[in-house]
Amino acid sequence: MKDFPRIFLLSLLISALFTSCQEDEKPIDNSSKVIGYWRNIIDLDDNQQMIRSYTFSENGKFQSQTAYIKSDIEELLGYSGRSSGDYILLNNQLTIKATDIYTVPESSENPYVPSISLVYVEEHFSREIEVEITDDKMTWIYPPCGPLENCIGSEVFERYTPIEF
Repeated sequence: MKDFPRIFLLSLLISALFTSCQEDEKPIDNSSKVIGYWRNIIDLDDNQQMIRSYTFSENGKFQSQTAYIKSDIEELLGYSGRSSGDYILLNNQLTIKATDIYTVPESSENPYVPSISLVYVEEHFSREIEVEITDDKMTWIYPPCGPLENCIGSEVFERYTPIEF
């Protein structure tokens, strides 16, 4: 019984060594999962479609554009925006930092214009989006918003191969 306190202390010390602080989990860089071409096609009124497309490159750069087409004849009507910048996907959190942004001029009566008519925006933005990626689909899950805000819960992009001319 004399050795009980020593054995007890020794066992506590040994268990403390093996159960000491665990390293915090480091985020996993999943950027390779998004490399390629992605698009989201939204059907609008008047036989039109809005196509949002993103290209994610291996070097951590992205490009995006939003185009409008006349769907029955697949005629390009114009663009509502174009941007480029940097991205990273850590775990399931996609961070996009847009540094070059072009948009429709305020004077335009349409939501789209020819690409050459888009105007440069001085402001930059950064956005963090929760994503789920399965095979050839990537879902962007947006946080909830206030009752008077116009927002969407999620957006689904499909992987595609662009046509080269």
